[in-house]
Amino acid sequence: MYKVLLIEDEDQIRLGLKKLIEDIIGGFKVVKEAENGLKALDFIQTDIPDVIITDIRMNGMNGIELIKRVRDQFPNIFILVISGYGDFEYTKKAIQYRVDNYLLKPIDRIELTQCLTRIKEKLDLYKKQNVREGKSTHTEASEEMEIKIIRKVKEIIHSNLDQDISLQFIANKIHLNRQYLSFLFKVQTGQNFVDYVIQCRMERAKQLLRDTNLKIYEIAKLSGYENPKYFMTVFKQYAGGTPSEFRENCDLHWEDVLKK
Repeated sequence: MYKVLLIEDEDQIRLGLKKLIEDIIGGFKVVKEAENGLKALDFIQTDIPDVIITDIRMNGMNGIELIKRVRDQFPNIFILVISGYGDFEYTKKAIQYRVDNYLLKPIDRIELTQCLTRIKEKLDLYKKQNVREGKSTHTEASEEMEIKIIRKVKEIIHSNLDQDISLQFIANKIHLNRQYLSFLFKVQTGQNFVDYVIQCRMERAKQLLRDTNLKIYEIAKLSGYENPKYFMTVFKQYAGGTPSEFRENCDLHWEDVLKK
């Protein structure tokens, strides 16, 4: 049973979260409840939890300041943010301090269950590795999980290039907060999500232009663009020429190869 420190300034929400965590999800025990970050820090000094679940905006000490202090002293604690505020700056700060997820109120029971299940899997993995190797850390396990998440995101993108791929679409598929996923993708890949999707679509279009005799509007649709004119505009910006020019250059290249 993993220990949870629950920090939420609204009594009813805190009670509901506790019941959900203990009675429905399982594997966790809320060992302490606190209304703000100051009271939470006092508890952590005497009994270190496995997981901290915290709100962001609270009196006394807000969630961001709490997370910062926890990370300074206890870098291996799993932290889950549950907040009514989806502001990007909050999300950015939370990611900076390596929170394990950022969920928005009102809480989706399925989303919270899936999130805590993943944290439990990490904790189980950490425990096994720690016993077997004596050197595994939460940071290593967390980074490994983040890499797997981005790998999964890329797989979904490549499998749906002819569909309307939005950040929300992917976030729903892997059950992560949209802002959290956006920042995590940029950290792991060095690219914005939208730029990566465009790159993948343009590379597919180039491959289809090289290897098939499909019409331009057909290639546009297979690359995720219902509007062929918009597709041609994006392609020209990406490849430096129109789709027709790219195909002609490919044909000329192969003619040169055949002559040699």
